[in-house]
Amino acid sequence: MRYYLSQENFFTQKAKEEGYPARSVYKLQEIDRKFGIFQEGNAVLDLGGAPGSWLLYISKKVGPKGRVVGVDLEDFKIEMPANSVFLKKSVFDEQLRADIGVFNVVASDLAPGTTGLHEKDVADCLELTQRAFEIACQTLEAGGSFVCKIFQGADVDDFIKEVGKSFKTVKRYRPQAIRRGSREFYLIAKNFIHSGILTYSKCLL
Repeated sequence: MRYYLSQENFFTQKAKEEGYPARSVYKLQEIDRKFGIFQEGNAVLDLGGAPGSWLLYISKKVGPKGRVVGVDLEDFKIEMPANSVFLKKSVFDEQLRADIGVFNVVASDLAPGTTGLHEKDVADCLELTQRAFEIACQTLEAGGSFVCKIFQGADVDDFIKEVGKSFKTVKRYRPQAIRRGSREFYLIAKNFIHSGILTYSKCLL
């Protein structure tokens, strides 16, 4: 039991020591190391980014020439880096797309408030993930990447097939920092197949 508890608490303690507000940063870090998501100078959209761990990590990776736009209904609990901005908006706000610009990467850690009812939690998470995918298709440059959280369950396989129509490679991945027993995993989609229609020229930085 002591081993189990130490494994569960390891990433939480590490986040505190390294100045991140949540353990979720190590999920993204592992994904980035394995798949090479973020590059210096990238423009990145961080959906569902509160309390701010992902944005802190991404802002360091893209550097001063990059930019990061964080979107959430909850406030970020961090000092915003110079290359980043925060929009307190719902991802379902139709004005959002006009406010954010064009990106190299869209990263989504969107998740619903869980109820303990598996089918409902999966459906609610999938609704958010589908919205993140829609935003990615509307804002990504050709060759861009999309990373999103998913709960395994009904209709998820069909969604992944749909994502595969817009990206050259799509992979499932489960980082070590995910809690034991969770049905959570991440979808990593790379090399966006650009439709040739991007009209969002506004830049927040």
